[in-house]
Amino acid sequence: MKINDQYLPYLSGKVISASLPMKMADGPGGQSERVAFLEQAVTGKRVLHVGCLDHVDLIEPRILANTWLHKRLTDVAERCLGIDIDEEGAAEARRHGFDNVLISDLAANEPHSAILEERWDYIILGEVLEHIDNPVRFLEEIASKYASVIDRVLITVPNAFHLDNFRNVLRHTERINTDHRFWFTPYTLARVATAAGLVVEDYRLCLHKPNVPRWRLLYRAMLFLFPLLRGSLVMELSLPGGDDSP
Repeated sequence: MKINDQYLPYLSGKVISASLPMKMADGPGGQSERVAFLEQAVTGKRVLHVGCLDHVDLIEPRILANTWLHKRLTDVAERCLGIDIDEEGAAEARRHGFDNVLISDLAANEPHSAILEERWDYIILGEVLEHIDNPVRFLEEIASKYASVIDRVLITVPNAFHLDNFRNVLRHTERINTDHRFWFTPYTLARVATAAGLVVEDYRLCLHKPNVPRWRLLYRAMLFLFPLLRGSLVMELSLPGGDDSP
């Protein structure tokens, strides 16, 4: 879904509203699953996958279950280079044959020659931004160092409007990954990206997991009828100074 042009002055901060009603989802429609959508987007492409590793003890079972995102992207991309800061996780990935992992902190370190020497269709930040203390600064650093070699950015984050969150509210409970710093909505993610100098091209609401049990008919119906209740938010952006920037 595209963000309506009427909202762009709010994203840039040129216009302020204390209570802006924004239409941020289409009506009922198909339900893409997050990983399947990313696979489709990067098939045959050259991809940087930031935050590609996982908790060490989860890498092997997720490889065996074919649910590990880095494996799924590696399988379909022309080239997929993972980037992470976890040496132990990289060793575990290599043990399973995945030697396409570069240990680097993209925001803190100097630009890496292994990235600058190639051209990339996408950089994927999958479930990363909610873990970062300063997401605007993080995106600014990536853009300033690598915009010349990257065409597009794909960001996925948990959706603050997820139906499960509302169900937990009724139990007076917040269920949260304790390493998360933020909940994002379509607007707040677009606002952060715009503040970092990126241009929002498109976004969609996806299922976070591939299978919702058929017996949960009401749950499935709610996710179908109201896309803003789905678990994952996926946003596509262009980088300043890139080939597709205005």
